[in-house]
Amino acid sequence: MFAKPFKLILIYILTIVNITFVFAPFLAMIAPFVEFSKSGIVMDYNLYQKIKIAFATAVFAVSFFMLFYMFCDYIFGFSVRSSLINCKRYDKLKGYEFLKEIFFQTQERFNASGVKLYIKNSNEVNAFAVSSMASGAVVLTKGLIDHYLVLSKDSKEFLFSLRSIMGHEMSHLINRDFLPTFFVICNQKATNFVSKILHSILFFKINFFNRIPFIGSYYSSFIYYTFSFINFILTVVNKYLVLTIYNFLNKFASRSIEFRCDYQSAQAFGGENMASALEKLGENGYLTIFSTHPKTAKRIKNIKLVTVINKNISAKFFDNLANFLTTMILIAICLYFAKQANIDQYVRQIIRNHEFIHSKLSYLLQLFKQIY
Repeated sequence: MFAKPFKLILIYILTIVNITFVFAPFLAMIAPFVEFSKSGIVMDYNLYQKIKIAFATAVFAVSFFMLFYMFCDYIFGFSVRSSLINCKRYDKLKGYEFLKEIFFQTQERFNASGVKLYIKNSNEVNAFAVSSMASGAVVLTKGLIDHYLVLSKDSKEFLFSLRSIMGHEMSHLINRDFLPTFFVICNQKATNFVSKILHSILFFKINFFNRIPFIGSYYSSFIYYTFSFINFILTVVNKYLVLTIYNFLNKFASRSIEFRCDYQSAQAFGGENMASALEKLGENGYLTIFSTHPKTAKRIKNIKLVTVINKNISAKFFDNLANFLTTMILIAICLYFAKQANIDQYVRQIIRNHEFIHSKLSYLLQLFKQIY
């Protein structure tokens, strides 16, 4: 029940760790101006205020670009398209017309008429769901379909097994299980972008100090080696401590989500049909982009006696709540650190001076037209 909120808390912790990497170049740049004494770290008050503003600006920039990436993906759907390489709509391929009826039933039971079904030309026995904020798709591999075709006793068992797998993947979609992974991708994109800017500023500073005679080379070397040391420590802590703990806890939470997907598919099409589909997959089931699946025997035990319910399947309350809070918390973080970084004051100043700015932009546009 609390697997999704737990996973999203883990994602926020990982996000904070990533932001420390963004801030590493700035820490290196201020290192020459920080004194260390027996009582602790000593620095000028104005420098301390600048550090606070710089940190707030970095966090705001990362959270803002995360939201911007999510918005662009909502409009253009490039995350889904990138996941559907070598995949084609089943109705565009010959020989897969038999999937139409069972996929329609799956859409109907999960209230997901907008979801599309794709076939991946791969011999791997696999199925997965891909989604963004706006669209979603269920993907079956050719290998999975052939696998069920060989192991099923008759056409009815074959179709029911495929339908149960579709139901499992549809549960991922309606509960937006893609969100933690999508959140990590957005964070990595935003972090890398902001980090490149700060790295450029750092090496500009190093080159600048190098041009100053005598003491310049000392300062540039000090900044460079300080940055290398901070980056090394953060990398070691992140790789061997944070990511190790994160991966362990994430897999634990993911298994709970897989049980929920099995259960909802069993509620839609019957526990025996879901159990039959799982039995054909072997001891470890199949892989998914969302998580590592639990052992098949445990999954079968969990759903074998589940009966079909009359109402359509909908997202779980705590999953919906966690999904909503994730976006709201990200927006709140963005607004809070925008305030701390005085971004609101800059925006007000731009609004107050919009006529002056507009006149300058118009003048530049006219120059551009005259040149070209």
